[in-house]
Amino acid sequence: MRIIATASVVSVLALAACSSYAPPPPRIVPLAPQPVNPVMSQALPAPVAPTMSQPTTDMAMAQPTGPAVAPGVAADVRKADLIGGWTLASAGETCQLSMNLTTWSGGFRASTRGCVSDELKSIGAWDVAGKEILLKDASGSVVARLYAAAPNRYSGQTDVSKRGVQFFRG
Repeated sequence: MRIIATASVVSVLALAACSSYAPPPPRIVPLAPQPVNPVMSQALPAPVAPTMSQPTTDMAMAQPTGPAVAPGVAADVRKADLIGGWTLASAGETCQLSMNLTTWSGGFRASTRGCVSDELKSIGAWDVAGKEILLKDASGSVVARLYAAAPNRYSGQTDVSKRGVQFFRG
């Protein structure tokens, strides 16, 4: 009987030790509102339209007429000049193209964002062959061939649909 009484007392003490008592958090007194100066109003200046280069969307871009720049006339292309983000445009569609020097199927890693056509969405790699820039899909098949048209602007056409394509900065 003594063992049962001792076990009961130890159990009660153990249970009491497991519970914790925390006093209620102190009540936070709200701050008194501060007076503010009245808001002044005045007319805003007229908006200024940003001056950004827009992609060409003329009919020549949509027609299957071949590359916009002849291969013999195009400037030399350096891989380092192509690294980074570009605006990609083809047949009225505009999206983003990103190119880096990570080795990938048949060249280096590329990706597109915001493209509508399956042809431009498929771009996953790029490479340079002489003066020609090759945009490729993930398996290494050529999607588009482009040449330097101006500083930071490359023009050409897609291999399948033969529509004009370009990528550019600023």
